[in-house]
Amino acid sequence: MASSDGTDSRTNSLATRSTASTHNDEDVGPSEHKGWLMKRTRMSRKWKRQWFLLKNTDLYYAKGPEDKLKRIPLTNSEISETSIDRKSFAFSIKSKENGRTYFIHAENEMTQNDWMQAICFAKAAGQREDNSSACVIQ
Repeated sequence: MASSDGTDSRTNSLATRSTASTHNDEDVGPSEHKGWLMKRTRMSRKWKRQWFLLKNTDLYYAKGPEDKLKRIPLTNSEISETSIDRKSFAFSIKSKENGRTYFIHAENEMTQNDWMQAICFAKAAGQREDNSSACVIQ
């Protein structure tokens, strides 16, 4: 997807990514990404603002950065853009490990692309076998 300066926002370097976080990102390693996103709850199907942390091959989320983290396993998961509840900049993660589908949306396209790319790279890094299909964003 081209931005106003003509570059493809899907190929942004992870080193130049930005998140919606106002927290200090100095402690984020090269395989980490963190910030605020909206997540659709499984039972009530309401959207709640959650703190997300991508670390190694897992995505974690909680009510805030100091709260207990819940894990979304990314190994063998599928990530794709989705249009659910008429939300812009939404994507889903379908975990084959636990059978759940997680619906997440960002506040803008750049943040969505940054997160999807970072998740894709983390997922690819965790592939032990044929990683030719490890990083497919649908």
